[in-house]
Amino acid sequence: MNCRLYILGWLLLVLLNVNAQTPPVESVGARPAATPAAESKTNTSNQAKPVDPELQIEVGGSFEQLSRGDTWQSYFLNFNRKFRSAQTLYGSACVVRRFGLTDPCLMIGLYQPLNKSRRWAATFEASGSPRHQVLPVYAFFGQIERNFGKGWLGHAGLRHSHYSADDVILGRVTNTVNLGIFGVERYFKAYRAAYNLYVAHLNGKGTSASHVFQGNYYYDERNSIGLGLAFGEEIESVGVARLIRTQVQEVSVTGRQWMNQKWGFSYVAVWHRQGKLYTRSGVQIGVLLRF
Repeated sequence: MNCRLYILGWLLLVLLNVNAQTPPVESVGARPAATPAAESKTNTSNQAKPVDPELQIEVGGSFEQLSRGDTWQSYFLNFNRKFRSAQTLYGSACVVRRFGLTDPCLMIGLYQPLNKSRRWAATFEASGSPRHQVLPVYAFFGQIERNFGKGWLGHAGLRHSHYSADDVILGRVTNTVNLGIFGVERYFKAYRAAYNLYVAHLNGKGTSASHVFQGNYYYDERNSIGLGLAFGEEIESVGVARLIRTQVQEVSVTGRQWMNQKWGFSYVAVWHRQGKLYTRSGVQIGVLLRF
């Protein structure tokens, strides 16, 4: 146990030397429900074992305070349905309030192993907001994942987001963001280390990039704590389909704790600096139910 704590402390110290954030680009989008658990991603056999099917529900909310006095809130309901083949159907419904504007949002996603060994897998998502004052009108996401064995995984994906809203002065405002996501992760013993590169292209107005570093410690099969750090440029929606590009830094702590086989809770604590515009900090709490 002491050895595990020492390794975890060493990993956190290494990550703290990188200046900070997670996940940077388009941070106002609805976050997906949890995709397949770590243990289902580290299979190295030619014939993968069946997984136990289950349904998870998560209900929660978040509160963030901005340095300029504003507050952000969100409320969400996530579901995650895992099948014996490791195929996973997941989605969320949420309400987001930011910059004095309120948007409902919906998202549906599918994680699909592409062969019997599950070395290859694909993820597909579609999301949208009926009001879309801060969030995209619609967004589509696709990703390919490869398990290289010995705990190594790599993935590459693309998200296309379309923003459109009416402004009193400017009239109809539209914007489109294409976001490339490239990452590698390594599972070893009870730990996970990951790096992701986000490259965003805004409406022909240039490209921005950000870097995300993450570390997790799995102190039980289902329980974990993690640290996320990142830096770079972020494209942020400030309402009415207007997007800004700024330098950002962020530090976040995430965790998941099951109290028994049926219920548990998740948590996120975040500190985020949006260039010279504002700094925000807050927490997110979710209640987990397993069927």
